[in-house]
Amino acid sequence: MESPILATDVVVFNIRKWKLKVLLIKMNKEPFIWQWALPGWFIGINELCIDAAHRILFEASSVSDLYIEQLKVFDSLDRDPKARIVSIAHMAIIKKDDLSIKTNDRYTDIAWFDVEDLPIMAYDHLEIIKYWYERLKWKITYSTLSLSLMPEKFTLTELQKVFEIVLKKDLDKRNFRKKLLKAWVVQDTWDKKTIWVPRPAALYTAIHSDLEFVDLL
Repeated sequence: MESPILATDVVVFNIRKWKLKVLLIKMNKEPFIWQWALPGWFIGINELCIDAAHRILFEASSVSDLYIEQLKVFDSLDRDPKARIVSIAHMAIIKKDDLSIKTNDRYTDIAWFDVEDLPIMAYDHLEIIKYWYERLKWKITYSTLSLSLMPEKFTLTELQKVFEIVLKKDLDKRNFRKKLLKAWVVQDTWDKKTIWVPRPAALYTAIHSDLEFVDLL
């Protein structure tokens, strides 16, 4: 029996100018020429899936050293018109909004897009993005994943704004801060943010670098 080809596609989220963005590359081959797609490629015979995701993302965008997790397999029989390809989809999160990105000769362009305003997508990549977006909204409520979207130091107002951007709803400031500080996932750096704010604001940082499961909302 002939076996399917194994690949991975990576959904990369980033907060840029206070909007949730996803990283896309432009195809330069038929049948999806000039359409946009997720960074993705085939998994090597001697590679773990997570290692392939890191490699493929770096090759497609020059991005490295970021949070990546694997969750779902996309295996519709008609997802690729040229071959039977099964994709193990990953999600990645980038903290910096001034990140320099560039792509390789396999693609014609690379750019950030608002998750609420996506272009025409190749393959089933729109479905993959929608799935991961819902997963992101769900996961930031019970884990410290939101901190992966923050710089090293941030104000609590900035962190709350990230929650509101992802969840698309306003949060009560007092309740948000009370529950966040009670969870003991951030700590005061004793530094202050004084630029572009009405008054100095305390800067916080994540206590742990690893993902933790904790009820934040």
